[in-house]
Amino acid sequence: MTAALGLDIGTTNVKAVLVDAEGSTQARAQRPLQTVRQGIVAEQDAVELWDRVADAVAELAAGRPELAADVVAVGVCSQYSSIVPVDARAVPTGPMVMWSDQRGTDHSWAIMERDEDAFSIWIDKHGIPTIGSGLALAHLLHLQHDRSDVHEAAAAYLEPMDYVTARLTGRITATQHSMFMSQLIDNRTLDATGYDDQLLSLAGVDPTRLPPLIGIDDEVGTLDETVAERLGLPPTATVYAGSNDTATLGLAAGVSRRGRGGLAIGTTSVLLDSVDVKRTDLDHEIVSMPGLVPDRYLTFAENGFGGRVVEYMLREIVFARDALGDHVTEQLFARLDEALGSTEAGAGGALFLPWLGGSLAPSADPNMRGGFINVSLETRRVDLVRAVTEGVAHNLAWLLPHVEAFTGHPIDEFVFVGGAARSRVWCQILADVLDRPVARTAEPDIAVAHTTARLALARHGLLDRGELESGVGVSERFVPQPEHRMLYELHQQQFEAAFTALAPISAALNADPGDER
Repeated sequence: MTAALGLDIGTTNVKAVLVDAEGSTQARAQRPLQTVRQGIVAEQDAVELWDRVADAVAELAAGRPELAADVVAVGVCSQYSSIVPVDARAVPTGPMVMWSDQRGTDHSWAIMERDEDAFSIWIDKHGIPTIGSGLALAHLLHLQHDRSDVHEAAAAYLEPMDYVTARLTGRITATQHSMFMSQLIDNRTLDATGYDDQLLSLAGVDPTRLPPLIGIDDEVGTLDETVAERLGLPPTATVYAGSNDTATLGLAAGVSRRGRGGLAIGTTSVLLDSVDVKRTDLDHEIVSMPGLVPDRYLTFAENGFGGRVVEYMLREIVFARDALGDHVTEQLFARLDEALGSTEAGAGGALFLPWLGGSLAPSADPNMRGGFINVSLETRRVDLVRAVTEGVAHNLAWLLPHVEAFTGHPIDEFVFVGGAARSRVWCQILADVLDRPVARTAEPDIAVAHTTARLALARHGLLDRGELESGVGVSERFVPQPEHRMLYELHQQQFEAAFTALAPISAALNADPGDER
């Protein structure tokens, strides 16, 4: 028998799955991760992250030792634009600087201030200008210029997926795909295995701290013997190059098939598609990146907070503990579908604007804030909860035509990936608001880990590439309900009008008087 291990390292947890030779999940385990936030700083303990990964895998191996013994391939996927400084043995020399960490933004902007052509050079070669705001290049520059102690001790700066492959094998590597947010590779050519000299020079990044690049489907190596013993896996198992979670979501959704789009709602909401050439739409914050399908770029547009605002509503409003009472529950989402199903489409007229931490695509504004509008004395608590889920859907519907214009073809249906897809009513709301069929994946909360394991099988020659690129199986399909079309079209118009109307108010309340950018 043959098996593969898939690892999905997110912001809040690690998920590990074992799949058999057919790519079917046979076992799963999960461990939580903790982010420490203070102002613009967001960090995770990279040593603890590795321990959580190892613990999750060891649990799988202990529970299914016969399957673990047959593991021949290991795939690693993670969140990205986070940087782990490591020594030559891949041991961290400092905490992981997370994607939400804003340090280094000043150094990124300084690149464009030093050279008037830098903006156009980065758009042409990479696709994203050097604006900082959580991009990995800013974190590299922050560690190099502001943390000399960490920089001197580091042999390399790694994205989390590459950090984990290095811990598994003892070999430090990266790919054009995994280092996308470093903004130091010319993406006009796919599967590049070198950094761009001009971008390096303009950025002023120390090239001796950058990991060597390998091919996107290449082997990193076999498991280190000591690590294999700790994990309960055979040391002969091959570890393949890491991937980021956005591209893996796209692979799970099968977006290389024309007319199929990917939809993911986690902390943020993301729309995904594919395109055959490198493109950038700065006006609407839509970018193409080197993906996981040969000769194709992944189109992605991050829509801002999605599941996070629903969690906020449930944790801070519905199930809060404060001076008004203690309503805390550990099962925040257990009754979500019941609550949504007890209300009518349109939430009794209430509209929710989900920009609680600024807006992203299709109109980026860090000062934008959201809230409820059109609330009346008849509005119930369950209406407000439904309005939040509808608001997330309306934000995606605002973005959809811009993504279709970017790719040059319509999206005929969406495949919904991620934990939010467990809500059947939310799936239906998305289908109604987007006016597109929405299919949810089987076991949506582990679809990324599952796809990562299947990718490892394909790279090992044990799974047909066409089968992999068609995506994971879907469990249910939701079609738009025509009786709600006029209502949601009206709400969509007013949702977008609300952004325009409230933008100057948000700017007045939230803008930094000293920020002229």
